[in-house]
Amino acid sequence: MIVRPADVPLKKALGVTFKTLATGANIMCTVMYYEKGDVVLFHKHSSEQVGYVVEGKLRLKTGNEDLGIIQAEDSYLIRGNMLHSLEALEKSVVVDTFSPPREEYKNK
Repeated sequence: MIVRPADVPLKKALGVTFKTLATGANIMCTVMYYEKGDVVLFHKHSSEQVGYVVEGKLRLKTGNEDLGIIQAEDSYLIRGNMLHSLEALEKSVVVDTFSPPREEYKNK
């Protein structure tokens, strides 16, 4: 399966614009587009999340802990049901994968 970003619509959830890319039975790939100042408020989901920062700088927090700044070429893991938030310190692009796929992010 090949999914081209031009073939899928932009979506918006939790204050971030994104596209859902390739999705299998147990994994999902998305690309997130952040503008400087965007904030994803604290939330959690059952899926594990692995992210890779393509460009930009963001601040990642889990629970009451400020994990610090992540930037281009950094990656991160958020375990399932872990409370977390993100703030874009500059325009940023992040590739996030979720396992299992997030139902609300699936292309219909």
